[in-house]
Amino acid sequence: MAARTSVLQDLAGHDNAQVKRGGSILEQSEHFSEVRRCRDVIWAFLFLIVAGVVVCGAVAFSINLWSMDKNSKADTTVLHLLEDSYVHAMLSLFVAGLASLGFSVLFLLFAQHNAECVVWTCLLLGPVCAVASGAAMMASSWPMPGVVGLLVFGLGILLFILVFCCWKDLVPLTVLLLRTVIHVVRMHSTMIMLSIFGAALAILWSVACFTSLLAVSFYDEEIAHAMKEKTSRSPMKALVFFCFAFMYYWGSIVSIDTAFTSCSGVFGRWYFQKDRPDDAPISKSLKVACTTSFGSICFGSFCVAVVRAVEFVVGVLRREAQEDGNIVLCCLLAVVECIVECIGDILQWVCSWAYVQCAVRGVGFCDACSATFSLCTFANMDAICASTLIDSVPYLGALIVGLLSGGVGFLSYHAAGASASGYAISVFACSFWLGTLAAWAALMPLKAGASTVIVCFAEEPDFLRRQAPALYEAFVHHCGDVSSEGSRRSSRNSLQLGDQARDLRAAPLMEMGPVGQRKLQVTVPEGVLPGQMVQVRTPEGQLLQVAVPLGYSPGQAFVANY
Repeated sequence: MAARTSVLQDLAGHDNAQVKRGGSILEQSEHFSEVRRCRDVIWAFLFLIVAGVVVCGAVAFSINLWSMDKNSKADTTVLHLLEDSYVHAMLSLFVAGLASLGFSVLFLLFAQHNAECVVWTCLLLGPVCAVASGAAMMASSWPMPGVVGLLVFGLGILLFILVFCCWKDLVPLTVLLLRTVIHVVRMHSTMIMLSIFGAALAILWSVACFTSLLAVSFYDEEIAHAMKEKTSRSPMKALVFFCFAFMYYWGSIVSIDTAFTSCSGVFGRWYFQKDRPDDAPISKSLKVACTTSFGSICFGSFCVAVVRAVEFVVGVLRREAQEDGNIVLCCLLAVVECIVECIGDILQWVCSWAYVQCAVRGVGFCDACSATFSLCTFANMDAICASTLIDSVPYLGALIVGLLSGGVGFLSYHAAGASASGYAISVFACSFWLGTLAAWAALMPLKAGASTVIVCFAEEPDFLRRQAPALYEAFVHHCGDVSSEGSRRSSRNSLQLGDQARDLRAAPLMEMGPVGQRKLQVTVPEGVLPGQMVQVRTPEGQLLQVAVPLGYSPGQAFVANY
């Protein structure tokens, strides 16, 4: 545990207050403690109340619609048509959801044996879709949506350039990390059930939300009238859209993040060698995600859902401005939508790393964010993140599965003979969205595994050397490649050692062996002052942190003992 003590003590003694707070949280929290407190409980109660209202409303409307007496009312032709369309649409969505689970499992099985092909396919899918959709929009009409199509087409070309000029060098490390993650999934194959559990919850929640929206529109005449108007002219419609989007995103993200946290717990137990069969790693991880850490998941998901709901409403307004041909307003709303989307992406990125700490240590959401910030600042975790493209694999894999699921839902709706009602395109869009969401939940082991391995490596690298030596060497190599740049970035917040010169016996970032008398020549990087810490790599591949002695300036070399 020498590495843990070294890293956490350095974090807890950091001069940056935020880093110090995160280090103290890490130092006080043990891995996989048997006794855990329930965190952020109030958010779990709030979510359960919202979920209860949505589910009860959906069930009540479905029962009323199903048990309607068709012979007692002669003027219910529209209602009969609504009933038939509703039943066929819900069945099609359900079939699309089941299809997405099957396609997701096939994607995981294919990735086990063709990791490099999967990575390249996911990298090229985004540019191909952007170019194709942009060309289709340009071929439709001008100025709108032709102008938007031109921008999308240009974005696709730019993505192609980035793939072949910048991102191709990141593929080898991404493939190695993906193979390690899939190796763990094969060791604990029932982990896929956690993903299916999250995907099933996402499917049921989506159906419940769409049913509740239909019920509100059907029984409330004021809302039904408002839904026929433009959102820009009807505050009621904008409010309904915001509430619907918020509830939909909150429940869906909770379902996905519950699966994510469960998988993170399994990977964390593998990393720290606590995944023996008698330890029941999968059941314990699921228990943590659904009990003690569930409030933290609801808290983080709430923050993301609010931003996503705002983004949804802004997107609706932008599309209406585009249909009206108002180019100025459309461009302004596009800028606002982009800003809001970036905020949502940042929150979602922070949550994905914070949930790892919730799964491994059982801390609250805010404490998990502080701990993650400390590791990113001190342990050069951002360098590894910038060297991999593992996030694109589940995202774009879910897009592939979503397209296939949308096709299945459309064919199911058409085969039922309901396509004449005019809702076929809407069913395809909903099936695509539902399939993408369910696939994203089903592919959680890929994202959760990569995030957990990187976070745990930032704190205790030596465990990865025992579990996956090849990946450990690759991580060390990439950390060494960026150590000079990282030292410039982190030196402003490094631990100050006082005015006196110190013995430069290095404090390694991995488990220390017996102290030897070997020496290492270190060149002071640009922007580093005497007394500040720099990160270097020994010929043996060990990461060290050494202090620059007094009297040495950038470009000068000194000798450190280790």
